[in-house]
Formats: sequence, structure tokens, C-alpha cells
Amino acid sequence: MRAIILSILCCLTALLSLAAQPGGKGAASCPVVKIEAERLPDLNVPRSGHSILLVNGEPTVIGGHTTNFVPTATIEYYKDGKWNLVPSAFTHDDGFAVALSSGKVLIGGGHERNLGIGQSFEVELYDPLSRTCEGFSSLDTKRAMASAIALDGNQALITGNWYHDDAIELYDGKDGFMPIKGTSCERAIPYILRTAKDNAIIFAAVDTKGNQTPHPIIDRLHGEAYREPLLDEWGLLARHALNPTEAFIGDETKGDYSYLLAVENEQGQMAIARVTNGHFSLLPTDFPVPMTCRWGKIFYSPTIYVDQKSRRAYLVGTDPERLGLTPIDSARVYVLTINYAVTPARLTLGYTDVLNDFDIDFFLMTSDGDVMITGGLPTQNNFKPSSATWLLHVNSHAQKAAMGSGVRQLPSWGWALIVLAIAALAAGLILRTRVGPRLGVPANEEPPVAPEEESQENTHEQEVTQENTQDQVESQDQVDSTEGSEDNAELMRRICQLMEEQQLYLNPNLKLTDIATLLGTNRGIISNCINTQRDCTFPQFVNFYRVQHAQLLLSSQSDTKLTEVWTAAGFSSESSFYRIFKSITGTTPSDWRSNVSP
Repeated sequence: MRAIILSILCCLTALLSLAAQPGGKGAASCPVVKIEAERLPDLNVPRSGHSILLVNGEPTVIGGHTTNFVPTATIEYYKDGKWNLVPSAFTHDDGFAVALSSGKVLIGGGHERNLGIGQSFEVELYDPLSRTCEGFSSLDTKRAMASAIALDGNQALITGNWYHDDAIELYDGKDGFMPIKGTSCERAIPYILRTAKDNAIIFAAVDTKGNQTPHPIIDRLHGEAYREPLLDEWGLLARHALNPTEAFIGDETKGDYSYLLAVENEQGQMAIARVTNGHFSLLPTDFPVPMTCRWGKIFYSPTIYVDQKSRRAYLVGTDPERLGLTPIDSARVYVLTINYAVTPARLTLGYTDVLNDFDIDFFLMTSDGDVMITGGLPTQNNFKPSSATWLLHVNSHAQKAAMGSGVRQLPSWGWALIVLAIAALAAGLILRTRVGPRLGVPANEEPPVAPEEESQENTHEQEVTQENTQDQVESQDQVDSTEGSEDNAELMRRICQLMEEQQLYLNPNLKLTDIATLLGTNRGIISNCINTQRDCTFPQFVNFYRVQHAQLLLSSQSDTKLTEVWTAAGFSSESSFYRIFKSITGTTPSDWRSNVSP
């Protein structure tokens, strides 16, 4: 009877893993849901090259240029269903804006003249309480297309430039700007990511003249510059948005400075990188980032926005034709939801109806957790920027249930098979009740089960499972005495960081005791943490990483033999690789590779 139940459970698990996009030809793919888009009131001033950020919970657009490619000295904030206009002290077309710890916004730099020409020294402070702007000083280096990040003590770190020398400078929190150090290479619109309370790293996809930097050098605010091996294989995407902290997923109170970045390999496949305290790794996801859908290819903006309340991140995309030399007037908007609260992170692709007059480079997360797109260049013409504002309802009750929840919808035939499986289970129970006593077995007892012969390829896998079962028993005795000694969420973060940085899952003989030893605890606590935080067993947790690694190899190295893939991904045998890969993705490795190949 136990074998029957296990078989039925395996069938149900396989069915759940077959959830697929409609029209997916039976192969598992990223789930797809529809998003409702709402047209909000237009901006008072059409603009592009502006900064967009939340200030006191209010969407706020700052600077940019307006019709005829003329810089505008205005700020607008969205409140009570309309955009409200505030004059600024200077123009800031492709300038920077950063909210300081004081609550005010530091605004600086930008092009000196019309048509995006030159750089400027001007800086000012915007007070969202009095709705006023005040010019007060000048930058140490005149800049355009710079980035800034807030530091403690009302300070800010500023770097990046456009067709001018680059350098790193510091706003002292009062009225001065001071040079800190030069840069290892010149950068435009760089990422500035904090790695500690008093340190940060700086890197970018393009130099000050817009040339791609395929192997970027990373500068430290304090410390020597270095190269990141992951960025040799997965390149950065040129970005337009000017707020480098929108993708923060860490917890500064615990010293966790983690961010999500969009990266891309030479084949054009995108992935999500996680940067934790300066260490780069790929974020495991249950599906590769979808690059196509039923309507064709998808072009993504490189900016990731995070909603820390729901622990979801969003990547916005559109049809590539929207950005071509002869752009179309309307297209769909796509929103990829990244539910990073679980491992592997769960991806869901949302799409809208066909919209018009939008630019995906200028968006933010509202205080309600929805995506707002406003302004930009719908026709890729700097002389005709947009004033349109769209709100994508990704955080409504229905959308939250669908996007990033990990629930994979089954087709009608799937539900039919589930009903049949349940009926078979019921029939088996009835048969056991009637037949059991005749065989001398009490109806309320399980008959003894002869041990099955163990195949060679599953030996290690079963050993790990037995070890995990023993750990669950041990952890019940140990968890009470250790509760409060280390927060489970923090321990889970350390486990994931260890797995990703050292790629422990590539070891086919990896055991719980190995991780426990490295983290200075016992295997029972590690097992309990994975069970409660990820709702899976240790073997399942490790196998998710192995399948993710295999997917990366299959998508980036199309000529690699499958024998080499399962060996490189840490599987103990070819048969276990095929079985586990299909149970997680719903398809075979060869079929999966053919579906993602360009």
C-alpha cells in the first residue's frame, strides 16, 4: 500500500511540475498572467532624461528635457490623483537625484545646454515638506549621466560622467563636495552598491562615451579595484534609470547589503545576479528568464525594482519593435515578477493589453507595490518626449495570488488525471480494508514491506535522504534548545550564500554534515532550517541548484554533450540527472535546450 501511495504522490508531483504557459506545446515554461494597466493623468510637462523616485511615498519626477530637446527646470509629484508642479533652481537633464537621510533630495549635474550638450556643476536640495528647491553649492566635477547613493550622516557618494573626465566625490551632508579618488576606468550611469556601512563598489556597462565595457573593473570606495569572474560570462546591461539602490533586497541592520541585477550572456539569454556585500552569484530561478512569449521576443529594461514588503522584484519589458529605427505606436508591456523569498526564486511573466505612449526606461514601484511608468521617449525621438503615465496593477489581491506565488496552473487534462489518481487511492484503501484481514493483517496496520533492491545510481541520493530523515528527528530535540540563538531567516541566508559562493552543490557527495561543519552548527539544525524556510528537503534544496546550473550550461554552451552537463552540475549519475531535471522543469534536458535555443 505504501508503494501505491508513493506512486500516486509522484504522479501528482509530476503533474504539478507540468504547469506551463498556454500554447507551450506541453513543455514547462514560465507561467504567464495578464496585468491590468490604468492610464493616469499626464505629467504637466512632457519629459525624458528625468530622475524618478519615491519621496515620502509620493512618485516624484525631477528634471529632464522637454519638447524640442530643451532642459526643464521643474519637479512634479503625484498626489491626490494628479501631478503637481514645483519649480527647481536649475535644470538637470540626465542629472542625478538621491533621497538623503534628512528626508531632502540632493539633485545635481546634467547637461549644460539644449540637445544634451555639455555637463554642469549645479546642485540643489528639494524639500518635499515645503515643496521648495534651494541651490547651495557646486559639484567638484561637472557631470552628466552620473549616479549617486545616500550614505549615513546625510552624506552621498557621487560618480559617473558623459563625455568628460570621471572621478569619485562625496557630499559632506552640509554644503560641500570633496574629491575622494580617481576611477580605474571612466563610466556613465554606474551602479553604486553599498557593501558595508562605510564602503561601496562602483561599476558600469558603458564608458563615458557610451562604449560597452565587456569585462568591467569594479572600484571600491575603500580598497583596491578588482575584476569579477561572473561578469566575464554574464555581462551588464546598459542602464538608463538613475537610482542605483532600487534593487536592494538586503537588511542593513544585519550587515546584509544585497542587490539584484539583470545580466546577459553572449547568446542573449538574461539571468538575475545577486550581489551580496560585493560578492556576485547567479540567483537560482525555477525557470530561465523568458526571452520570448506567444507574441514574439521580449526586450527588457535593465533596471530591477524591488518591493521589499512583498519580497518581490520586477523587471519591465516590451516588444523589441517598440525600440527599433521605425518604432511602432503601441505595444504590450511585460513585467517579470521575481519572487526571491524562496529558493529557487519563482518567476512569473505578466503582460498587458496593447498600450500606447510609454517608455519602459522610466518606471518605479509605488508605495502600494504597483509599477508606474511615466514620461520618456515612446518614439525614440528626444524632441518629442511623452507626458503619459501608466499604472500596472501588479500588487492587487488577484495579481499577488498569481504573480510570483509559485502556483502553476494545470490544464484540464491535468486535473482529470489528478481526479483519477485520487479515485485510485480511494479504491486502494477500500481494497486494503477488505483484503487485509483475509491475509492475516489487521486492517489498521501496514503490512511489512520487503526492502527494495537499491540501484547503484541512486545509492548516494538515498543515503542523503536517510541522513535528512535522521536530521529531522534530531532537530526536533535540538531546535527548542537552540531557538533564539540564531534567526532561521538569517541562517537560511548564510546557507544560500555558502551554496552560491562556493558552489557546494557541484559536489555529488555533498551531505548535510558538510554544510553544518562549514557553518559551525549541527546537521539537524541545518535540516530543520531548510525544511521550515524553504518547505523542502535537503536533497530537493541541493537539486534545485544543480538543475539551475545545468540549465545555465545548456543555454550558454549549446554544443556541450549532456554527459558533460550532468557531471559538471554535480549529479551522481545520468539517470538521476534525467529524472530530477524532468521532475523540476517538467521536460527532459534535451527538449529544454531545444526550446531555449535561439
